[in-house]
Amino acid sequence: MKMLEDLSLAPYMTFQTNKTRPIHRWFFYKEGYAPEIVEYAVRREGLCCSDNMLLDPFCGVGTSLLAAKGMAMRGFGIDASELAVFVSKTKCANYEKTDLAEIRDFLNAKHGQKEPTIKWDFELFNPRAAFPKRNFNDILSLREEIESAHCGEKAKNLLLLALLSILPQTSIIVKDGGVLKIDKRKRAMPAREAFRRRLKQMIDDIEHQQFFGPEPVVELGDARRLNFADEIFDIAVTSPPYLNNVDYSKIYGLELSLLSLSGETTKETRKKLIRSFIKGAGDDDYVPKEVEELAARLPIVGTYFADIERALSEINRVLKIGRSAYIVVSNSVIFNEHIAVDEILGQIGERLGMECEIIVGAYRIADVKPQRIETRESVVVCRKI
Repeated sequence: MKMLEDLSLAPYMTFQTNKTRPIHRWFFYKEGYAPEIVEYAVRREGLCCSDNMLLDPFCGVGTSLLAAKGMAMRGFGIDASELAVFVSKTKCANYEKTDLAEIRDFLNAKHGQKEPTIKWDFELFNPRAAFPKRNFNDILSLREEIESAHCGEKAKNLLLLALLSILPQTSIIVKDGGVLKIDKRKRAMPAREAFRRRLKQMIDDIEHQQFFGPEPVVELGDARRLNFADEIFDIAVTSPPYLNNVDYSKIYGLELSLLSLSGETTKETRKKLIRSFIKGAGDDDYVPKEVEELAARLPIVGTYFADIERALSEINRVLKIGRSAYIVVSNSVIFNEHIAVDEILGQIGERLGMECEIIVGAYRIADVKPQRIETRESVVVCRKI
C-alpha cells in the first residue's frame, strides 16, 4: 500500500477554516474538515459535471454535501444523528427572498415575555444549570416562538438552526475533549442578542454568498447498512467518527435535545453511532484480523474497526467500478498506545478487494502525559477495482 505526503492539505484537515466561511460557519463542528478536501478529491478523480453523484455516509454538518452542491454535483448524505441531518439539510437548501422576508418578520415581531411552557430535558444534567437564568428562559421562549411561527418550513429551519448554533456562546458550558463541563467563570453572551446576530449573519451569507445548485438528499440512517443500489456513486468523501474518548451524542447533546425536545434522543442516537469511544465497546464477536492482537488489549479497537469494515464494505458496494472513496481519518493514542488508523483502514480495504493508498495531510503531537506522541491525519483513498 502506497503512502505519500501532501502537507498542503494540513489547514483543511480540521474545521478551523470553516469558522469564517459563509454558510459553512453556521454551526461549529470541531470534528469536521474543510471543503477543500472535497474539491481536492473531485479534481483528483477528474469529475466535473452535474451527472456525477457524491456520497457522504457520515455527513456530519454537511461539508461534503455543500461542497458538492457548489460544484453542481448531486450529493447524498447519511448520518445517525438527527442533529447532523437537520444541520446538513438546512445549510444545503436553496433559499428564496420570501424565506428571508419571513426571517426578518420574525426578528421584527413583538414577542411577548410570557413564561415558556415547553420542557427541555437532557440526559446528563438539567439544562437550566448550563445557562444564566435569563438566557435559559430566553432560549426556551425562542424555541417556543419558532415552533409557533407563521412561516414556511425553510425559514423555520433557519430560525431553529440559528438558535441551536448559539448554545455554546450563551452557556457556561465548556466542551473539554470528550466532556461537558460547567465553568461558572465563563461569560455567557445574552441569548437574544446572539440569536439576532447569528440570523443577520445567515441572511447576509444567503444574500451575498449563496450558490444555487441541486439540493442534496440527506437522510437519517446507518453507514453500515446503506439503502442504495449497487454501483451508483462516482465518489465518496467522508470522515467516520475518530477512535477516541469522545461520545458525540453527549458533546452535542444539548443541541440535539433542544432540537428534538426529548431527553431520550441522546441515548437513542448513541445506539446507532459507530462505536468509536472507549466506553462504547460492545459484545460483538467479530474482530477484523488486522486488529486481533490490538483488540485483545484494547477491546474498543476491535469494535471500532468491525463497524468501520461494515461501512467500508457498503461504500465499496455502492461505488461504481474504478471510482474511489476519500476517507479522512486521524491516528489515535489510547492508553499510551499509538493506533495507526490510516494503515489499518487501508489494509481492511485491500482485503475487501479495493486498491488503497494513504495521503498524509498533517502531523500532530498527541500530548499523552508523560509522553508526546507524533500522529498522522490522513486521507485514505480506497478505489473499487
